Amino acid sequence: MTENLDASPQSFDPAKCLDKVVSADDWAVFNRLTSVELTAKEIAVASRPSRQDFEEKRVLAVHWHPEWIPLDLIHQRTRAAFPAADDFLFIPTQHNQLMTVGDWTGVEADAYAPEYGLKIQLLIHFRSRKLPKATALASMMERTFRYRALQLLDILDKIINPDEAIKNEIKKQGFSSDSVNLAQNLAKRLWDIIEKADLGSSERAETLKNRLLPDFMAIRGQEYPPALLDRAMALSRLVKTQVKRRLAPSRFHAVRDVIEEARGLGAGIVIPHPPQFWPAILDNLDVDGWEVWNPSTPNHTIFLIETMAAKKKGKRSLLAFMGDDTHMSSKIRPDQKSEEKNNLDREIGFQPPWRDLQVIKTLKKVGQSRDRTMDEYRARLT
Repeated sequence: MTENLDASPQSFDPAKCLDKVVSADDWAVFNRLTSVELTAKEIAVASRPSRQDFEEKRVLAVHWHPEWIPLDLIHQRTRAAFPAADDFLFIPTQHNQLMTVGDWTGVEADAYAPEYGLKIQLLIHFRSRKLPKATALASMMERTFRYRALQLLDILDKIINPDEAIKNEIKKQGFSSDSVNLAQNLAKRLWDIIEKADLGSSERAETLKNRLLPDFMAIRGQEYPPALLDRAMALSRLVKTQVKRRLAPSRFHAVRDVIEEARGLGAGIVIPHPPQFWPAILDNLDVDGWEVWNPSTPNHTIFLIETMAAKKKGKRSLLAFMGDDTHMSSKIRPDQKSEEKNNLDREIGFQPPWRDLQVIKTLKKVGQSRDRTMDEYRARLT
């Protein structure tokens, strides 16, 4: 079944979908999307939380992403969000990049479990004084970060020059020639800009992630019929999915090797949003706990708590965590991140299920609580 674009304006010329010439407007949008310079208004927004909790005394925040937002502004924001709090376990977890806040260093690491043919993520937290000994872990993360950074270019290439498998999927899903041409048009313009761009700082280079493509398409595609742009963006998502499925396992470090390096630093390890990694929670990986709730995987909280309790072994039982999974750039520029609008409601340290009566009852039944997690996990990080 082919797509219906009858809603397109009659005056629209499909030949526009073939124009791959980079314009000044293209450059302006790219520079805006990749800028890490904050305006005075953005600085004010970064330091001011979207909500406040005037009663909470203790804040657990061990899964959040600073991205390129200055840590001092984030710290100011979180203090303002919890004015009564006097105990913060506050550790950043940038994707495959070690980052430090005070006494703590953290990272969200991509790894590979060959037993399941599955990519698995780990939250790793350790004392900042161990950083001089973290050379091996830092090297692992750098290699993984570089590989993941190449994924955007691979997606662009596969849109511009689709292989037979992707061509067949495009045909199967009924994309019109106009939507294919538009997707290739926008992808080629972005590709050409990236090739010529002088990104300078590592912070700006860090903005070259997969989401740059849908953001660029959403803004630069506004001159095209909405239905046509929607289909072009759907095609880009299809290609992204195909590229992610083809991630080369050999380019990731084995999950047990990453765990071994982290344990050598006295680090704690948590499995984030475990519903995405079901085999990992059934295995006996050497971890300290799981997230039983995350805004990207908000279901199964009670099940995860009970399953975790059933796996209790030895002296180091698994601990229940919740992750707010806040991405700070979405707080500063909410018009960007076109595919991640659910990030707008997240705030560092806010994990509502801790106050849900059924969750509290289930946690109590198995000897778990946020206070226990904070106290025991902090003690484990030697």
